[in-house]
Amino acid sequence: MLLNFRQLEVFRAIMISKTISGAAELLHVSQPGISRLLKYMEYKLGIDLFERNKGRLIPTPEGEELFKELEPIYARIEDLDITINRITQLNDLQFRIACTPSLVSYVLPRLLAKVRDKMPGIKVEVEALPNEEIANYITQRRCDFALGIYDPNHPLILSETSISIGLHCVVPHDHPLSNRKSVTFKDMVKYDMVMFYPDTLLGKKLQRAFDELEAIPNISVVIRYADDACAMVEQGLGITIAFEHTARQDRFPNLRTIPIKSHNQRLRFLRHNGVPMSNNTKKFYELAKEEIRGLD
Repeated sequence: MLLNFRQLEVFRAIMISKTISGAAELLHVSQPGISRLLKYMEYKLGIDLFERNKGRLIPTPEGEELFKELEPIYARIEDLDITINRITQLNDLQFRIACTPSLVSYVLPRLLAKVRDKMPGIKVEVEALPNEEIANYITQRRCDFALGIYDPNHPLILSETSISIGLHCVVPHDHPLSNRKSVTFKDMVKYDMVMFYPDTLLGKKLQRAFDELEAIPNISVVIRYADDACAMVEQGLGITIAFEHTARQDRFPNLRTIPIKSHNQRLRFLRHNGVPMSNNTKKFYELAKEEIRGLD
């Protein structure tokens, strides 16, 4: 290449300003330096790029042609600057999160409020999904990350444990178990049960517990989501189980929750194992992991 980037920059400044002094002002350098560099460029190319006329520089046809070829390059450089500024600033603040329904009503809103204090202006699209469907959402890259209550054990998913979530028995406030400080599945088996479908996380837990007891529960209703199960309990259709924070007093004032002994579960942050996060998404993700500890 006959001319380097600095020489082309000087040439462009002269074309824009039409004077040596104007070019020097644009580039924040001395006028003699601009004059020497212009003379060197013309010497190196073996042609005149400008005609001198009473202190002004009028481009020759060759100078005009060079400028015509140069301008699109500088336009692309300016576009590149805009792109660099955009990706290095906190401008792209839209995120997609998948979350189990049992976390959407209490844990997630409080978590997002904490994160938003430190990342003002974020916009979050939340998809409430059963635990068993979250893995597909992540592998199909339909969300940036997810909050769940079990490890899908998938080669494309990174699972990071977080706070402990207790498993509770949910009963009406006047139920015989309502005054207990804790219960076991054995205590629960003699009462009508609002059960969960066997392909759900809670359904598997209940089925495994009753299998170990060699007991057959008296099932009144089979349902998929814990919120709906709690609504059934509120109508006197039996007792059920739910993770901590689901059957809260402010949401279900007629219900009581009793911890089930030795049955805690870890909340998990889940993300794609083979696709790097953007810088803003990574900041959001790390803040969420940090702030959720305050909810433990």
